[in-house]
Amino acid sequence: MKNEILDANEALVSKILYDFDHELQMKFSSSLFQFILATDEISYGMFHDTIRQVWRDAGPLGLRRHLKAELADLENVQARKAQKASS
Repeated sequence: MKNEILDANEALVSKILYDFDHELQMKFSSSLFQFILATDEISYGMFHDTIRQVWRDAGPLGLRRHLKAELADLENVQARKAQKASS
């Protein structure tokens, strides 16, 4: 029973990360792998630990909210870069 719960949780986390990867590809022509490399450079390799912690603390909805906030941050950075380039 415990293995089935872990497998279901792992499958749900994978689905959420897959959706996040798809959004990265569509909005930024990037990938989850590239995002993790860039994020880990800033956060000292903590991306996976952060995902696990958010999952434990807030579950699937919290993880989706966290990743949506990451996308919003990326959009803001991209908008600021575009604004600086046009100035």
